[in-house]
Amino acid sequence: MADHPERQELRPHLRGEAVPDDSVVVVRGGPTSIEKLEAHAARTQGVYVLDGQPLLGVSVFCALDDIGPASLDGLLQRFAPYRVVHLPLAGHLREVGFELLASFHRPHFTVKLRALDELPRLLNALGKTEPNPYHGRRPGRR
Repeated sequence: MADHPERQELRPHLRGEAVPDDSVVVVRGGPTSIEKLEAHAARTQGVYVLDGQPLLGVSVFCALDDIGPASLDGLLQRFAPYRVVHLPLAGHLREVGFELLASFHRPHFTVKLRALDELPRLLNALGKTEPNPYHGRRPGRR
């Protein structure tokens, strides 16, 4: 970390949790563009290193539970400000070469990138946006 004294090491913020099952839904607020992904990856790189090396990464959340805040329903409620969301499967992200790091508080994950030229592939892997059924709902309304 001596090369990047202003950056924090991410390793202490990683959870000792198994990677999500292939069928786990990943949630990313959208719509997402290459420019937005690049800005988020650059922001991560400006703050964190992983094992002393600059870390390019993009935040996502995984629907790890059937009910509660870490469920798909709970995450869609959390992302209510987003009109649309991306909902790829964890297995698909891994299949196309991305690593999911269990970072910070559950159910947050960081999609690790090797280089910015992977962003078009990540955007493609995130898939089309889906309407968020909770967008525009006022608290307490159904």
